[in-house]
Amino acid sequence: MIFLLTDLVLIIVAARLLGGLARRLGQPAVIGEIAAGILVGPTVLGAGLSEAIFPAEVKPQLTALAEIGVVIFMFLAGLEIDRDRLAGHGRSILAIAVSAFATPFVLGCALAFGPLARHHDGRIASPLFLGCALAVTAFPVLARILQDRGLFTTRLGQLGLAGAAVVDIFAWCALSLVFASARPEFDDHWRLLLIVPLVAVLWWVVRPVLARTLSAERAETATVLVGVCGAMATAAVTEWMGLHVIFGAFLFGVIFPRTQRPRVEPGAQLVSSLFLPAFFVVAGLRVDLSGVDRAAVVEAVVIVAAAVAGKMGGTYLAARLRRLDRRTAGALAALMNTRGLTELVILNVGLTLGVIDTRLYSVLVLMALITTAMTGPLLTVFGVRRPPVPELGGERPATPPSEGQTTPAAPA
Repeated sequence: MIFLLTDLVLIIVAARLLGGLARRLGQPAVIGEIAAGILVGPTVLGAGLSEAIFPAEVKPQLTALAEIGVVIFMFLAGLEIDRDRLAGHGRSILAIAVSAFATPFVLGCALAFGPLARHHDGRIASPLFLGCALAVTAFPVLARILQDRGLFTTRLGQLGLAGAAVVDIFAWCALSLVFASARPEFDDHWRLLLIVPLVAVLWWVVRPVLARTLSAERAETATVLVGVCGAMATAAVTEWMGLHVIFGAFLFGVIFPRTQRPRVEPGAQLVSSLFLPAFFVVAGLRVDLSGVDRAAVVEAVVIVAAAVAGKMGGTYLAARLRRLDRRTAGALAALMNTRGLTELVILNVGLTLGVIDTRLYSVLVLMALITTAMTGPLLTVFGVRRPPVPELGGERPATPPSEGQTTPAAPA
């Protein structure tokens, strides 16, 4: 217990410090938070010192806390999806999302049979998972980047958010196939079919009930408890089905009343901020780059190139076909190339299932960091400037989207 409590304090402090440093450097906070996890792992500290700070007896408890943090994070990710926005630009969103998902997905599957063949164990789950890993877009991180740059309500921001939301839905559907094929020991496969009635009950029963019962008169604490407990309960149901807790939490966030979002988000984010940093450390402890050889370096270059070319190329091509101008198409491609924390969640699932090994996991974590760090500089290249960074301890003034930034022009 002493080690657990002390480690949890160290984790939270390190994540906050490095996350704040990343933001000062113009990067999403998740870059620093993931780096904090890697710094305390065997790559930097060495296996001996890392094991002394995080003993084997403490890791199961940290993993449990990390899972709670991920559940709340996925609930917030589902809550970020604006269902009205998905219907606002129908054809353009669908075309961009399909291309942004399919192109890197196909490239990822091809890599499993080519340059990454030594990591392929013969199961169909491995190439499918690698395709998902390259195709995903980190919707919550993307939303934070748009908010920081004052682009949240612009056309570019709306297209990026809606496209990322659809891409992530595609990714979760594909990941469910990976689960089904990667768990041969799971005998009750019939449970997977229950996902259809579960979605129906959530949408046509739970959603209207929540909309009626959650009102402005109800205490904010009660609303937060309903959101957090509902996410954990639905996560438990999907785990029992043979899927993963992330699916249930994400679904509950999607159906949660949008009118209650301002009331439930602060409390849920507070809970997530206490437990999610443990996820970064658990993920970082699994990253070991100390024994990287020349083959691993080549694999890292190939994976990053395929991830960037597939995601940005697919997005740019679809955007141009939908008659968006070059600068807007390029900025949209840069946004969709963001992977961040969502990628880390998927990679940990793959490592737990055994569809990727530790070495490939480490390389894919690097890919997630590199592609996420590219977003800000690429937006600047395409004419989307970052607002001035406030002085340390100061507040950033609220700036309308039309002031302080140059947004790529888009046709009416």
